[in-house]
Amino acid sequence: MALSSPQDYQTDLLQKFEQRDRREHVFTMFIDAHNRIVQQNIALTQQNEILENTARAMKEDNEKLNTEISLAREQGTPLNQQRTAELESQIQNLKEELSDLYRTQSQNAQRLVDMNEELRKREEREKRHLEEIQSLTENSKVLTDQNEAQAVLLQTKSNTIQSVGTPLIFRPVGSKQLLHDELATVQLELLKTEERMKELEKENGQLLQRWLKKMNEEVEKVNQANTIYESAMEQARTTEQMVFRGAGANPVDAARRQNSKADIYSPLVVLPTTAPKRLTAHDSEIHTIQVSTSGNLFATGSSDKKVKVFDARTGTLLSTATVYVHFSAHCNPTQTLTGSLLSIMCVAFNAKDDMVLGASNDNATRLWDLATGRLRHTLTGHIGKVYTARFNGDSTKVVSYILMEYLLRYREVTIEQSKYGICRKDIVSTRTMFSFSSCNDLCLVDEAGSTIASGHLDNNLRLWDVRTGNAIKELTGIHLGQITSLSVSPVHSYATYLSTFWLPITDGSKILTNSRDNTLKLIDLRMYEVVSTFQADGYKNGSNWSRACFSPDGQYVSAGSADGTLFFWNTTTSLVEKSVKEHMNAICGVSWSPNGSQIFSADKDRVVCMWGSSSGST
Repeated sequence: MALSSPQDYQTDLLQKFEQRDRREHVFTMFIDAHNRIVQQNIALTQQNEILENTARAMKEDNEKLNTEISLAREQGTPLNQQRTAELESQIQNLKEELSDLYRTQSQNAQRLVDMNEELRKREEREKRHLEEIQSLTENSKVLTDQNEAQAVLLQTKSNTIQSVGTPLIFRPVGSKQLLHDELATVQLELLKTEERMKELEKENGQLLQRWLKKMNEEVEKVNQANTIYESAMEQARTTEQMVFRGAGANPVDAARRQNSKADIYSPLVVLPTTAPKRLTAHDSEIHTIQVSTSGNLFATGSSDKKVKVFDARTGTLLSTATVYVHFSAHCNPTQTLTGSLLSIMCVAFNAKDDMVLGASNDNATRLWDLATGRLRHTLTGHIGKVYTARFNGDSTKVVSYILMEYLLRYREVTIEQSKYGICRKDIVSTRTMFSFSSCNDLCLVDEAGSTIASGHLDNNLRLWDVRTGNAIKELTGIHLGQITSLSVSPVHSYATYLSTFWLPITDGSKILTNSRDNTLKLIDLRMYEVVSTFQADGYKNGSNWSRACFSPDGQYVSAGSADGTLFFWNTTTSLVEKSVKEHMNAICGVSWSPNGSQIFSADKDRVVCMWGSSSGST
């Protein structure tokens, strides 16, 4: 096609140039875009390096600031240091105040117990006074009636004399004189009777006023004690921290010195090899079992509110069986000891085997006489369940634990029986110790009972000096579960032979603890350290009052498991020596006879097994 004008030429050339450019420079746009991206990347890299340097510098500054803050926290400003010292001083004061509050609370509790006991005595005295007043009133009434009768008789005689009149002078002089003498005697007797009646009425009024005054005083004292106790409890509840301070002391030396004088006698300890004699002891769950000091008897306590005493040789419930006690005396206990209102949680024999102690959930501890089977005394004054109690070595003192009060109560008791068969009890002294935690069991470290060990719900073991009421030592971290029983180690001998049996004595150097963490620990009280741990596959503590025991020679310890298996450990090797199973339910207690050849165990299903005796069931 021909080009007609210059513009057409220009247009055609321009199009051809454009086609050439499109053909030769097709990647120019991409190259330019790539170059721009490269430039941007370089710029961003430089900016990233700047930011990293900035971040590194800020991190270093942050570390410096953290270091300065730590130093400031540790050292603090002078104002902060002063404030910290003031706070520490306040905390120390609060701790001391809390300790004083607990001490005051314990003293108030003791005062309240003493005042209740004094109030009871005063009420008994006032009751006797009222009876005496009533008797005197009755006597006064009788005398008044006699006076009235005498007055009537006198009036009759006077009228007779007047009615006789003048002819009386003709009567013999002796008859007239006799009437005058009789009249004078009656008048004198009447005056004396009236004076006596006035004295009795005056004395009656005085006794009544004294009684009202004493009652008002006792009411004021009790109200004051209640006010003090409630105030101390309120202050204790508002305090958030608890402080327990115990003085370190070794309670073993006195017992060891005393026991070193004993004659040597070693019983033959035999692990069970024969099938036990089984018997159903109670109508409901058994809580405790204990062998007597002589080994001739054993007692059980149950939720059926009864204590039953059995012949340890035959397993028969006693009715006319003879019990041999100190100095070859004999007694015939009844088969079942009653009087408790709720479950029996602990039983114990005294050293002479003539009394049995039972701690009950009805807030009382009872003492039964095995000679008559009668209840000799009830130790009251508790406001909570009594979980455990023990006699001391000479049976003159009883120590018990009250669950709800967190109190250990130590009483020195004298019990005498008159020739008329009347028992008289005197509480010579009472001491109460605040334990800070519920206690499941306690034991006497020495025979005199001057040192007590208690195992608690808070997994701790505490030692107490009953002479002062103070804590000697608190051993913490022994167990991971609550302590269910305590048993003090025996001497590998027995005390001097007394007529019919050997009285066991305790070493007091070691204590065996049983716990819900399924372990038993042997603790050396001379160093306050755990020296042995007893555990086994299959052993599981089945209750909060499951009790373990030593063998009489101290070579073995025994405890019952929740599956009914009875375990025996060697105290030297800490290994299981033997395990036997006869129970079908959880074992609640084990007691080893002092003769070493018999073991008694009880379970929750009312069954008692007598290991080492002839086989059979009852």
